[in-house]
Amino acid sequence: MEKIKKESKFSYGKEYGEEYENRVRQENERCFLKDKQKVKYHSFILLELVYLEKVKQLISGLDKLYANASIFQKSRLDCKKFLSDCHSKLFQRCTLYLPYITTSKLKGNFLPNCTFHDLGDKIRHIHISIYKILPSTVILQIQVYLDDKISKKINDSIYKYHKEIGESISTPKEKYIKMYGPEGQKESEICQLRKDLHKEAVDFLNNYFKGYFFELSQENISVVPSIDLFSLDYPVKEDEIFVWGTENIGFLNCFSTHINYYYSFKYKNYLFCFESKRDDEFENYVIFANRKTSTDKMYTDIDRAIEGGLNFCSFDLIAIERWIRIQESVVGKLNSTVSEEISKIQENKFGKAIETRKVVLKSVFSFKRFGVEYKRCGFISDRFAFKSLKGKKNPERQIDLFKGLKEGIDTRIEEINNLIDEFTKQYETILNLKNLEFSKNIKNSVLWLTIVIIVLSIFQITILVNPKISELIMKLLFGG
Repeated sequence: MEKIKKESKFSYGKEYGEEYENRVRQENERCFLKDKQKVKYHSFILLELVYLEKVKQLISGLDKLYANASIFQKSRLDCKKFLSDCHSKLFQRCTLYLPYITTSKLKGNFLPNCTFHDLGDKIRHIHISIYKILPSTVILQIQVYLDDKISKKINDSIYKYHKEIGESISTPKEKYIKMYGPEGQKESEICQLRKDLHKEAVDFLNNYFKGYFFELSQENISVVPSIDLFSLDYPVKEDEIFVWGTENIGFLNCFSTHINYYYSFKYKNYLFCFESKRDDEFENYVIFANRKTSTDKMYTDIDRAIEGGLNFCSFDLIAIERWIRIQESVVGKLNSTVSEEISKIQENKFGKAIETRKVVLKSVFSFKRFGVEYKRCGFISDRFAFKSLKGKKNPERQIDLFKGLKEGIDTRIEEINNLIDEFTKQYETILNLKNLEFSKNIKNSVLWLTIVIIVLSIFQITILVNPKISELIMKLLFGG
């Protein structure tokens, strides 16, 4: 692979003339909302998956995390009993909502119905919900509430006039300049801000527990399934939302998303959108809450209504879908592992082949166990019925977000099972052939050993009958 050398970035100035300046200004303003409306960045949801084998570690971590919880909250901290009963309640789905974790800076401003920790200056609260979804799997849904100043950073990035930036890149063959327009820079800044916040929350929680996604996040924080919650004013009617999305495509690009019939889903005042990134292996999700319709008598203000409304929506299928996607990659690696194992068997390196087989069986067992449990439990879509936006051409065609996720999961499980079965057949075929070869070699060895034994037996009998025969044989062999 060619080595690419990136040199310092530089911005273009007025030497390109008024026409150039106008184009850059227009690209900046393409990201602006009408009247420069401010966007509120409320919170984000992180999803974590914990295997049954690590439940004891999770219990210990949660005990440590909530060690200073008030007596009033102790009744809600029955996670030890809740999680320990996983064995006895194999196919029973259960949910446990834990007390809030609040930044120590707000101590004294809240009733003592939470536990306080140093969460830094960007995070206000953390709320953890535990979903026991399968006999061998627990999912944590972690909602992280942000300080108001984070919203200011988002708006500053959107409404700041960015200059076009050029980056000089050198390869062994050529040098060229890669351009970064204002819209791309805004998207990059906001994306990095969101990632940094996700990582800060994961780093804090890693001090207490670490499940499947958190362990993988050391290399790429995007592997942790996440849903970022923003709020603003936008149209209520679905056909008007499409028009609004087209008119504000630059704004939506700042959040690495867009509005279309297939990847935009609406439920009440929430608009659920898929990310569409080119340079990231894992794409996550964004929810835009409509402030026009976010009133709820249960809450004292709009912000609380927007944030609290999602507390009871389970996004566990998103965690499962992410896990399945990762398993596709794992199974792909198993293909080469099985090939390596077959080569070792053919070379009679059975010890190394057995060690490789242990790794394969561990991965296959985890997936097969999950597949059986998932099929047995049969997930019911969440009561938050996110439906895809209706199109003018086919208004009757609507996709349910959670049903769509489930159908995709079902298809991928079947495809992965087929691949695993094919690998197993290949392996068993080679092993059977090797067994036949081994049996044949054993038979040949036994045959020759039998012949030798018979010859020796005849020789011994002959000596017993005629002792002088041995002298005759020695003379024939050595002369004399």
